[in-house]
Amino acid sequence: EIYMGDWSSDVCSSDLGANRMHAILTALSEATRVEQIIEHTERVRFDVRELVQNMGQAYQQTFVEHRVETQLPEEPCLVEGSPDLIAQLLDKLMDNASDFTPKGAPISIALARGPRSCTLTVRNEGPLLPPLLDNRLFESLVTSRTSTNGKPHLGLGLYIVRLIADFHRGAVNATNLPDHTGVEVSLELPLSGR
Repeated sequence: EIYMGDWSSDVCSSDLGANRMHAILTALSEATRVEQIIEHTERVRFDVRELVQNMGQAYQQTFVEHRVETQLPEEPCLVEGSPDLIAQLLDKLMDNASDFTPKGAPISIALARGPRSCTLTVRNEGPLLPPLLDNRLFESLVTSRTSTNGKPHLGLGLYIVRLIADFHRGAVNATNLPDHTGVEVSLELPLSGR
């Protein structure tokens, strides 16, 4: 099932409709590229903690309309996979959070280490997820929320997140925050046994 927002036939025939179709085709091409990259990517052992620390610092300079907060464990989080793909996954989660977070509000990136896995979480204030979608948000072209900046939201970013999570034998989940102020997306990754 594809849900792409509320747009009338008048909009379809306008420049806005053409721009939206161009954006969809571009996003689908990106999803296909990611699938192809994943097919040819070798797994290496790397520290997610170091990656998130470096990216969190960069995001403070990039997402200047929001307060980017980073919480990290003291010990390393070594996983098997691709640091480049995890960086791309985090970029998608940050872009998604930024689209829905009011200006000046915080976006939180947290990494927690457990005995056998680490969990990367991105939290943001903003519109809630409707209960009927559950985790269908990670399917291609499924979206539900209205962004705060009026940009079209095509629902492919979280699909790419799921592809990358699957490659890392991880599990991704999206839920509303308990206080109903926003949303969190979490990625659980198995720690490397070596």
